Amino acid sequence: MSEKKMDLELKDDTVREDKQTQLEKMVDKNADKIVKILREKNYEIIEPTQKTEPEKITETRKKATGKTRVIGFSGKGGVGKTTLAALFLRTLKETEPSSAILAIDSDPNTCLPDVLGAESYETLSQMIEGYKGGRLPPRKFRQEFNTLLLKNEQENYDLLPMGKSEGQGCYCSVNNLLRNAFQEFVLKGDYAYDYVVVDCEAGIEHLSRKTSAFVNDLVIVTDDSKMSLKTIENIYNTSKEVKIEIENLYVVANRVANEKALNEIKRISKKLGIKYLGSLPNDKELKKLNFKGESVFKLSKDSPAYLKMKKITDQII
Repeated sequence: MSEKKMDLELKDDTVREDKQTQLEKMVDKNADKIVKILREKNYEIIEPTQKTEPEKITETRKKATGKTRVIGFSGKGGVGKTTLAALFLRTLKETEPSSAILAIDSDPNTCLPDVLGAESYETLSQMIEGYKGGRLPPRKFRQEFNTLLLKNEQENYDLLPMGKSEGQGCYCSVNNLLRNAFQEFVLKGDYAYDYVVVDCEAGIEHLSRKTSAFVNDLVIVTDDSKMSLKTIENIYNTSKEVKIEIENLYVVANRVANEKALNEIKRISKKLGIKYLGSLPNDKELKKLNFKGESVFKLSKDSPAYLKMKKITDQII
């Protein structure tokens, strides 16, 4: 009994393709014919299945916008910049619920996690402790940096506390690696964020060392003290001297009830060309939460500080 000839179609336009690709196309195009012939010859076969689109991987987070925006909070120590950074993060998340937000605490005192009510976290300094004085492989650093971000995930945001340095020069060996990792995981890629809220170090050190080089918007928090007002000018001048390209500089007064002092803050802001966003009142409820060490997420939505921060947040974003 003569066997049937397999009349398979293979066109000449596949000449430039590799043999594997040709074979796959031939089988795809002639699948029905092949199955029919095999059935007639009583071979056991597995029915061909229709091709489907590859399943899309659900990302841990997906950016709502095309660019990561970094907002830093700076000022003299004790003016309340940490509380304002935390309150801003809350109002930002409520304004844009789907946004992915990273909170960075670059102040060695590491107060931001407590003000935000973070349950558990590891600092960057703890992560790199084992590498001090030795060689830090870039690939290993990037892996551990990414793991740290995953480990510090909170309910409404992710957290990256820098932690305390144990002496001068502690971070010298990782500064460049940290900058690269920040760009790779925080500003770019699938794991990138819509917003990064930074509680900067007190004073102007973060500017002179260029650790605020990625900041788009810098909010200078001030009270009515002479030193705090002087810090506004110092931050402005230093940012120009070290040539950090900050897109927007803002000033926010905190707990300033004196009208004369508020006018002076406005005058300095106008002189320097910095936008004045307003003043947060001395809120008793917020003060009580701070005293108890409780999260700003517990602050009621009718509190004066919350309502004012909502207006300030709208001006920034």
